[in-house]
Amino acid sequence: MMEKFSYTTAGGKAISLPKMENIPFGLIRKLRRESDTEQFFALIEGVAAAKDLALIDAMTQAEVRELMAAWQKDSGIELGESSGS
Repeated sequence: MMEKFSYTTAGGKAISLPKMENIPFGLIRKLRRESDTEQFFALIEGVAAAKDLALIDAMTQAEVRELMAAWQKDSGIELGESSGS
């Protein structure tokens, strides 16, 4: 089973995303030439389950930034950075 990152929203709802190192390479490859904004949205849409995406959609921009920072910190990988960097 794929290891997951878990996050609890300010409202107490649980969001589960794959750890960044478990994101399919093909998704990263397809997004490599997109703008940072498009990479962000396509990545979330590509890996989040419908339930989690609905929770993320209800969050404020500040809350989403906190989610992304926690997700990146958990993985030790920044978006746009590979483990070989």
